[in-house]
Amino acid sequence: MVQSLTLFPMRKLSKEIIKKAAIELIKEKGLKEFTARNLGSKLKVTDAAIFKYFPTLRNLFEEILLDFIGECKQTFSSIASENLPADEKLVKLLQAYEIKFLQTDGAMPLLCFEIPRMNDEGLKELIREFWDFYLEKLSEIIEQGKQEGIFKEEVDSKTVGLMINGYFISKSLRNLVVGESIEEGFYKKIGEVILKGIKK
Repeated sequence: MVQSLTLFPMRKLSKEIIKKAAIELIKEKGLKEFTARNLGSKLKVTDAAIFKYFPTLRNLFEEILLDFIGECKQTFSSIASENLPADEKLVKLLQAYEIKFLQTDGAMPLLCFEIPRMNDEGLKELIREFWDFYLEKLSEIIEQGKQEGIFKEEVDSKTVGLMINGYFISKSLRNLVVGESIEEGFYKKIGEVILKGIKK
């Protein structure tokens, strides 16, 4: 008699559960070894059970990205429009970035790093749109800081954005490669470094 793998999960399986497991699997194996079978094995279901919720793995990756991007856009827009000095806004943006980062245990930067290798223009475009939006909001904060006389006139928002992203990607890689824990509150450290460099 063949034991059914889906008896337990079909009662409890959902898109959210699948997406959470997918993020964990991306961190464990990367996209190269990411398969419906591996994901099903992690959830103790068949790959057919996964495809009932997501017809293709691309649909799954797209929804994970859209969730992350949508939440970040809403949060970053809210911070940029607050009635606060620019340096406080920048620290709040870093804190918000860290919260999203920790929610996926550092997997999202790795996903955004690996997706371009898939040669899927649609998914790459999503990442480009997010990057452009993120730079736009960061640029608004930097320009506000210049007008307030807080930030140096020569500060380039794209360079600051690259520094921030690079730091988060490095944290992900350190955790993945050497098992270094991702501690809560590390946004304060990068915030101090950046503000020291861009403030007058």
